[in-house]
Amino acid sequence: MRITITTRTQGSRRVADPDPLIAAVPALLGFVPERSIVLMCFDHRSQITATMRHDLHWTRGGRASVEMKRLLGRLGELSESYGACGVVAVLVDDRVDPADERFDLLAREVHRAFRAIGGLTAGFAARDLVLGQRWRTVWQPDRSSGGMFPGDVAECGELTDPQASPAALHRSVYSGRGILGRRSELEEMLAFREHCDDAICRSVSPIPPSGPADEVDRVRLALLYATVVEWSCDGGTRALSCDRVNALADALLSIQVRDAVLGLGLTVHHEAAENLWRDLARRLSGTPRAAAATLLGYLHYMEGSGAFASTAFDAAHAADPEYSLANLLDTALVNGLPPRELRGLAELSFDLAHDLGVELPPAADRAAG
Repeated sequence: MRITITTRTQGSRRVADPDPLIAAVPALLGFVPERSIVLMCFDHRSQITATMRHDLHWTRGGRASVEMKRLLGRLGELSESYGACGVVAVLVDDRVDPADERFDLLAREVHRAFRAIGGLTAGFAARDLVLGQRWRTVWQPDRSSGGMFPGDVAECGELTDPQASPAALHRSVYSGRGILGRRSELEEMLAFREHCDDAICRSVSPIPPSGPADEVDRVRLALLYATVVEWSCDGGTRALSCDRVNALADALLSIQVRDAVLGLGLTVHHEAAENLWRDLARRLSGTPRAAAATLLGYLHYMEGSGAFASTAFDAAHAADPEYSLANLLDTALVNGLPPRELRGLAELSFDLAHDLGVELPPAADRAAG
């Protein structure tokens, strides 16, 4: 995505106005970040190629924590793989005034961490990213670097409405999603609900299968895929009986079946798969919930919705801390691995489904990034 940087008068001169870029952050993430560092990498065309958000932690002395410095170092090393020519940092913390020096010190840490791509291009700080909040420039771009900010940037300003930004409109049109108020709203989307839609629930705890894939796995996969197709046809409004939910939980316990449906998020059934994985993650518990949440997280990861993916992986961890695929994918996400690097898992799933006797539709979407 390209964000158009405008100009305005500051004193007697014209300066770049970063407000459109700062206001775009909630739309790029899908929610309004709190106590966060947001890093936006861009290429030689000033197109944003990656957006990364992480919790903001300070030491008692007001410096970046050791863990944060290490994280920034890893992200800086990975930035070249995005084809990045620069990075913009937006620092958000309601505990600290935008004028506080600790933001300037953190900007220096980002600059050092991203030296492989020329360091930090520009940095901004605010208490919150909502209409009317004051922001301050904590790192000015190098005049000789050109690119997104060819000259000086305005020193401060009041944020326009992120909900009405061009990025928010783009998100609404192309993804069908609005901007959530806070990260907690993402977590609420995975809150537990009733196990089934039957008047009398007869939930059971399935037993994890062992050994190689067999005929039972073919039946499990066929049922899981048939349910996704049903949800594609009726918009996910079909009730789920207790027996169906129990059978789907049993199917999700099979690693072969789970791996075989990873690629559904890249097919014409993307929306139905997303809705079903979320619904099952809310209805189930334990390892079946972890499996459904992991499938949902992978789907979001591949479409570039890192915040949604992270929330799903958190739910998987809570349900089963030892669920290895969730741990693997979450580690990749935290370390900034581009979605395209994990597309191979989706491609492998089509082969696995074929081997189990179920033909999935071909991939219709490319992985983000």
